[in-house]
Order: sequence, then C-alpha cells, then structure tokens
Amino acid sequence: MPTALLKPHQYSTYMKYVNITKESWDKLISHPFVTPNKDEAPLLIWGRMADIVEIDPVYNKPRCIGTNVGRMDCIQVDYDSVCSIEEFVKCYHRYAFQLYTSHSYTFKPGDRFRVIFPLAEPIQCSWLVRPVKDILWKMFPEVDTTCFDKAHWQILPCIRYSEAPYRFLQHQGERLSFKSDKLEDVAMEYKESFHWKKAIAEADRDPSANHQGMLNYVQKVFDGTTEGSRDKTVYKEVMWLIDKGCDYNEVISLRPPVGFEQDYIRKVDRLFGMR
Repeated sequence: MPTALLKPHQYSTYMKYVNITKESWDKLISHPFVTPNKDEAPLLIWGRMADIVEIDPVYNKPRCIGTNVGRMDCIQVDYDSVCSIEEFVKCYHRYAFQLYTSHSYTFKPGDRFRVIFPLAEPIQCSWLVRPVKDILWKMFPEVDTTCFDKAHWQILPCIRYSEAPYRFLQHQGERLSFKSDKLEDVAMEYKESFHWKKAIAEADRDPSANHQGMLNYVQKVFDGTTEGSRDKTVYKEVMWLIDKGCDYNEVISLRPPVGFEQDYIRKVDRLFGMR
C-alpha cells in the first residue's frame, strides 16, 4: 500500500503522514477497529501533502484542510445501499481494490461498504475541477461526487462491537487508470476558460484594473500549483498574460510556484523573447 495521510479522528484539526505496510494493512482490514462511536475511528487519504501546507497552531502539525492535500494515489468511494457487494464485484472485477463494510453495515438497510482503488498514476489535487470530477464520476455513477474531493477522508475499517457483522475483500486486478495527461489537459482547459471569463468581466467593470486583476488571479494559480505540473502551468499562464498585454516587469514580479524559482526567470525571459 502507498503512503497515507492520517486524521486521528473525525474532529481532529491536524493530519500527519503514516507509512502503512502490506502486513499492517492486512491486519487493519481483517481485524477492524472496535468502537461504538465511529467518530473516534482514524481516517485516511492515500496520497501526499501539498508542497506548502498551512500549520495548525495548537499541534504544530499540518492542518486538516483540503488545500493541504497535494495528490491522491488511490480513489476512495463510498457505497451506501445503492448495490450489493456481489453486484459491485461483478461490475469492477477487472480492477484491484480493497473493500470493507462500513460501521453501519446491517444496522441500516442494504449493503454499506467502502472501496479503495489503487491508481496506476497519481491524480494531482490541483486538477480536481468540475469537469475532471465528472470524468471520475462516470466510472462510479452510483456514488456521490464528493468522493472525488481532494479532502475525502475515509474511515478505517471499524465495527460497533467485537462480534458485529463485518465483511472485507482484497481483490487482485489491474490498477485503475485515468490517463493523467488527459486529466491535466481537461483541468487546464477549464481553468483557462475561467480566466478568460474573469478577465472580460473585470475589463467590463474597470478596464484600468484589468491587468492587475489578471495578475492577481494567476498568482493564485501559481500558489496552488503542485509538483509535476509546474512547467506546463507556468508556460500556459505566462503566455496568456503576454497575449493580454501584460509587460515583462508585471509578469516577472509574480511569485513562481514552489520549487520553480530558478527556472521561472529563464522561462519568462524565453517566452517574452518569442513575441
């Protein structure tokens, strides 16, 4: 199993990394945590934190917020009485997954279970705009789209009491693949479209503030850019600013994505030289 982010309980304000080995996961899924109150159970996201994280001032650890989650290595989906476990397995048998029943299994009507799908390639959380979520949802139309939020925490296997009904399945198969380059292209196209509409709206209200409005927005994009998409993001955003008439000094004054500081100046110099 990949590295995971751990939220100690439902109301925790911080998160931390935890290394879960195959042996420890096998034990977790086969011997679930026992608690009458599921809010006491730990929660996981299989992935990595963002390059820059906001720190919880009380615990001096990364805050448990969506913007602190950088990428997902697995997709976690919740099935609450929409199909049986057998129907699910029949539909998704070609894929590798970890399945376990929820805390409310047999206490509410229908099969209620949680599924973890390892991904062939990580999904960067910066890509999780509405059109990308729609692509993911088409693969799992029975679940709520909130399953594809970057802060979708999933409770670890837990039961109400030691003899409570519980089922789990560790299924072998191929890893789920969404072609990360396609998801990134869809996300970038959507963001560019949003930039365009925003710039036009700002120009209509106050033409003199148009450049600054666009610069402010691109700065927010840079601040949210994660490793793996920095070069492509800088290229697209700087070219867009150049096309809209922003000058060199305006663009070079922007704070580049984390880890791209040295390359940013060379990239901007080259792009302005191409005009």
